[in-house]
Amino acid sequence: MIGYEWTAVKFFWYLFFTFFSMLYFTLYGMMTVAVTPNYRLASIFSSSFYAIWGLFSGFYMPHPMVL
Repeated sequence: MIGYEWTAVKFFWYLFFTFFSMLYFTLYGMMTVAVTPNYRLASIFSSSFYAIWGLFSGFYMPHPMVL
């Protein structure tokens, strides 16, 4: 819908990055649960890192300034 090329190579790159992104988010959450004494502290600790990862991942693109 936004003009991406419809090739098999780009589709498999998309699947690769999506799978491994979900994998490291999941494994990071499991690591914080294993390292911290309880799951409540792990959720607080991991949510702060998820916010930082989301901030610097490139999904939040600033709008151009209109003068």
